[in-house]
Amino acid sequence: MSVLGLRPPPGPDSDPSTWTHPLPFSPFTIAHLRTGKIKPVFSKPGMMSAIYKTAHAEAVQITMGGIQGDEHAYEPHRHPDKAVHQYCSAHYSRWQSELPESAHLFRPGAFGENLFSDQVSERDMCIGDRIGLGPEVVLELSEPRKPCYKLNHRFEVKDMAARTQTKLRTGWLYRVITPGTVHPNATFRLIERPHPEWTVARVMHYMFLERDNMTMMREIVKLPLGQEIMEMFEKRLQRGKAEDQMGRMYGGEEDKMDTWNSYRIIEKRRETSTVTAFVLASVDAIHCDQIAAVEPGSHVRVKLGGKLVRAYSVVGGTNQRFTLGIALDPESRGGSKFLHEQTNVDDILTVGRITPSFPLVKDADQHIIIAGGIGITAFLAALAYLESTTQNYTLHFAVAKEVPFKADIDKLGPRAKIYNSSLCQRLDLSAVLSRADTNTHIYICGPPRLASAVSTITASLSIPDSQVHVEAFTVTASGDPFSAELKQSGKMVEVDGTESLLDALRKVGLDVASSCEVGNCGTCRVDVCGGRVEHRGTGLVGDDKDSGMLACVSRGIGKIVLDI
Repeated sequence: MSVLGLRPPPGPDSDPSTWTHPLPFSPFTIAHLRTGKIKPVFSKPGMMSAIYKTAHAEAVQITMGGIQGDEHAYEPHRHPDKAVHQYCSAHYSRWQSELPESAHLFRPGAFGENLFSDQVSERDMCIGDRIGLGPEVVLELSEPRKPCYKLNHRFEVKDMAARTQTKLRTGWLYRVITPGTVHPNATFRLIERPHPEWTVARVMHYMFLERDNMTMMREIVKLPLGQEIMEMFEKRLQRGKAEDQMGRMYGGEEDKMDTWNSYRIIEKRRETSTVTAFVLASVDAIHCDQIAAVEPGSHVRVKLGGKLVRAYSVVGGTNQRFTLGIALDPESRGGSKFLHEQTNVDDILTVGRITPSFPLVKDADQHIIIAGGIGITAFLAALAYLESTTQNYTLHFAVAKEVPFKADIDKLGPRAKIYNSSLCQRLDLSAVLSRADTNTHIYICGPPRLASAVSTITASLSIPDSQVHVEAFTVTASGDPFSAELKQSGKMVEVDGTESLLDALRKVGLDVASSCEVGNCGTCRVDVCGGRVEHRGTGLVGDDKDSGMLACVSRGIGKIVLDI
């Protein structure tokens, strides 16, 4: 019986009565064990987890409570029956194939497991198995893992928890029978198998799929299961029905995964010969009290054809319906080309949260906004806000010939000035910027030469950097190769000239949060404790650059040391 519209594993061996008496496996080595600390995760206020775990290449102590130093944010998980979690790393390639848009997130360790291997899976391990880990430690397999909604956030898939249990790929847990020390490359061996008829997969089937088979559950409660799982089966037998699993798999309203959502293209409108406006509407219903206006300086990330992800400024609207303005770049790496040439009205796009990354300083006395070309999209929501709140502002918009979003700009009246170079109209930056006073804030979005010119003039006018805000819509992340020593994990990462530090860190299994990936939002900041950095982007200002760098665009010089 299927749950939540997902199908159990297909194939000729899908009968759980055949999932018994697996052949004993040969001993193999475990490269390392992993532990993690509780920390805020997934940019969700109040959400804590220790799912991000670090590999240990040195000896570790295993106590009755688990691996020394490993933490659990959820109190019931701090139970001796759940001391150690193992996952089959062979599953990761399957997940990558099934969920290509999250493929970069599926790598060994990503499920928060303490140990992994590809030699054994849920079909090879049985409840009650005694496992020797090195010469000292003895573990006993206690229960399958019950996945929760945090996996939805971890892998940016709305129903990831449901998928893992429906496909019977949740991993399993151990209690510690004999504590001790485990050294690198410890041998993992089967000592005893008292219940060969009950593989982890077979128990999972009745936990997650055929949840009304009371006959099988009367047999399952005779097993040496963990306390929580035992109580779950006993309650089913008492009540004659299964518990509601929706809360565990999806959480409450505030816990839902909204990192990525589905939006339909409802309008595709030409603004100029190269700029198109895309109007997107949420596929999922959004309750009226959760509809929010787009804040000034917001952007979204959009998944485009496989692994391609691009960030675009939001022109205006709400989280239910909003507009993007996208220029077709002749040197497009695939993003703008894909949207312009391969999408149509009614197509569904996967879109990230609307995120403010270039906000207005709302208590400024005056706002001077300078845009070049498609850079106007960074300011249209801000301009609408300034107009509605009757604040003091001027827009100076330089174009080569055509004017995108001209109707929106015309509504601003004399405060908006357009400089069309095809008509020999010139933007005099010195004259514009000389009007700034001590509480004037200046915002720039446009080609690098425009930002550079503004920077030169504001410096000559002694305007503090804190009053100048630059949004880059093109940032070069490449440069000279460099090395990054990772202080905490002891690794050395080589960053070649064509990749970013962010890419290099992810290649070695380190999860660094990111958002805009063009150096504006500061989400990907990493701590630097040694070496010189070539700073790029605007996400760090002032003293922040002394101790950190933006992993998406900034580069080390020679060798740097990161506190990771």
